[in-house]
Amino acid sequence: MTSLRRDDRWNVGLVGTLSLVGIGLAYANPTLVAAASIPLVYVLYGAFSSLPGTVELSADRTFEPVAPAPGERVTVTLAVHNSGDRTLADVRVVDGVPPALAVESGSPRASLALAPGDEATLTYEVVAARGDFAFDDALVRLRSVAGTSVATDELAVGGDDVLSCTTGGTDAPVTDATPGRVGTVPADSGGAGLEFHATREYRSGDPLSRVDWRQYAKTGDLTTVQFRERRASRVAVVADVRDPTRVVAGPGHPTAAELCAVAASRTHRALTAADHDVTATVLGFDVDAVPDGVATGSEDLPWPEGPRAAQTTFDAACAAAAETVAAQMATDGGDAAAGRREHGDGRRSASREDRANAVAATLDARLAADARVVLFSPLLDDYPTALARALRRRGRTVGVCAPDVTGRATPGAAFASLERTRRRTDLERFGVAVADWTADRPLDDSLSEVLGDR
Repeated sequence: MTSLRRDDRWNVGLVGTLSLVGIGLAYANPTLVAAASIPLVYVLYGAFSSLPGTVELSADRTFEPVAPAPGERVTVTLAVHNSGDRTLADVRVVDGVPPALAVESGSPRASLALAPGDEATLTYEVVAARGDFAFDDALVRLRSVAGTSVATDELAVGGDDVLSCTTGGTDAPVTDATPGRVGTVPADSGGAGLEFHATREYRSGDPLSRVDWRQYAKTGDLTTVQFRERRASRVAVVADVRDPTRVVAGPGHPTAAELCAVAASRTHRALTAADHDVTATVLGFDVDAVPDGVATGSEDLPWPEGPRAAQTTFDAACAAAAETVAAQMATDGGDAAAGRREHGDGRRSASREDRANAVAATLDARLAADARVVLFSPLLDDYPTALARALRRRGRTVGVCAPDVTGRATPGAAFASLERTRRRTDLERFGVAVADWTADRPLDDSLSEVLGDR
């Protein structure tokens, strides 16, 4: 151990012992001399309590998941093993968590007692943020049984030491599909599938497996069962990274805009891998930050061509959102303030509607007639609600995946949460599918709600 010191807590016992013996001898009082044995016990207890000369501790750290998305909770497990032959009665461990990561639950600190060969673990959760974060070695402090010997040192930790968090990921947010087989998005037509759709008169060439033999046994008529067909479709993935979305749920958390860009990126990648026709764009993206080679159309909407350009665009939008964390926290009512700053108060609602209608017109003109729109927005102001309604009025099927960065810790946070719930209710009444995405809920589940019904 690099730092070893003695604790003087038992010196008072030594002073008491000497004082009683000295006074007892001076006054020839055997009772006082005998009483000196009491503090003497404490002095001897502290003197014979010491740390072993050699301490053999090892530690390993694991992350779950290893490659999280921004905002996702990561479980960190630190296992400490006593490989020596002496019991360590008091082992205090502090894991080296990077300052930029917020500890969401649990604690990176623990007080342990380890017998020879024993292993103990401490577990806590951090909120993943965009980038690579290196964990330091753990800090260990050992104390003897009496607490008179204290040793402090850094403990090298094996296993995972860098938490990498990017918009890319290994998990696909929607079930893959291949051309010519049952797909992932339901259609209103009948065909191959799993969900019953209708029956019709048997036609020559229909598969025998789809003949309704029970109906034939009852009536003698041949009928064919049709299932709700699931096939590849056209989808527009839209990420909302405007100023009102650049708020955080708390220190160390990613902005809502980052979460929108991450979710849109993963959705675009998975749908493209499933051979769907996917279009991508971003709301509120500064034209100066749009990657080279990506065209910008009316209303300053970027239109990347191809999967690689789309992923580059989402990555750039996520990076731009991460650089503007400074300002607001949604849990402090920052969403309402940001909404007023961006869109004004109620007197400017007409202007907001005009802008939403203009963007809806641009999207409608750009997309195929049967393309559905999936909007990723935290619903922290009324603009996404106006945009979704404008698209619905144009006959578009619209779904909203809404990262939730609000809370109820303060009155302002509670008000922000209520406003967000109101917007969600308004959208659902207008026929828009809305699904919340939280740290406790996989993105796959939220997208299933949005893409599940046509």
